[in-house]
Amino acid sequence: MQIRELLGNDDLAAAANWADEIKSERPETVGWHFVDIPMNAAGFSEARDCYHPNDKHANTQSDHHNCVVNRIEMFKKVLADRGTPRSDRIEALKFLVHFVGDIHQPLHAIGEARGGNDIHVVEFGSVECGSRPCNLHFVWDIGLIDYAHSSGYPPFAAEGPLVRLNGVIISEHLERRSGGTAEQWVNESFQLAHQVWVKDGSRIDHDYFWKNLPVLNQQLALAGLRLATLLNETLGARDARPRTSGTT
Repeated sequence: MQIRELLGNDDLAAAANWADEIKSERPETVGWHFVDIPMNAAGFSEARDCYHPNDKHANTQSDHHNCVVNRIEMFKKVLADRGTPRSDRIEALKFLVHFVGDIHQPLHAIGEARGGNDIHVVEFGSVECGSRPCNLHFVWDIGLIDYAHSSGYPPFAAEGPLVRLNGVIISEHLERRSGGTAEQWVNESFQLAHQVWVKDGSRIDHDYFWKNLPVLNQQLALAGLRLATLLNETLGARDARPRTSGTT
């Protein structure tokens, strides 16, 4: 019920894109959506990966938490503190909904080629994705999901996202992985980024889709499951968690 009290008539889905929508008016938040772990690193390092001073980017000279890992942990504390102003808790909730999704996108966890943004690809026969050249980061943000919907792949069929999510969680026994920390999650995504990486000029085609579909399914399901678990732990909100069984 606390989520309803904070968001009113909005739901989590309605809040999911808010953090992207405010980037232009809140440029200090841009670096909070990802973490640039070097490709040859063993994994995440807060000191190395969360401080990127840049005269062209607002507040980066003083922001030592300029990465998605730290921001998830920071906003959890804000959301959990009922003494914090309601407006700050609402903002923290909206950031968390978005950032938990971002941290499970493999290309949000690696710094090489700006997280794959500079890896230009041919995406299902096209070199243009909207108004921009297709790139590997965009493939994992949107392209593979759109292709799954358009190709009629069953887990992305019209029964709805919660049904799809629950089905993957059950079939892959993901409940046992519902917890963890943001650092653990980003290290998982970092390893997956190496797995799905391609060279500049590569073709993202049907074969690539099928090869990497298990990763796509797993990360979407884990993001939803872990967000629900995080909100339960932070708010004690029983209604936050998507149902994964036949219980009522």
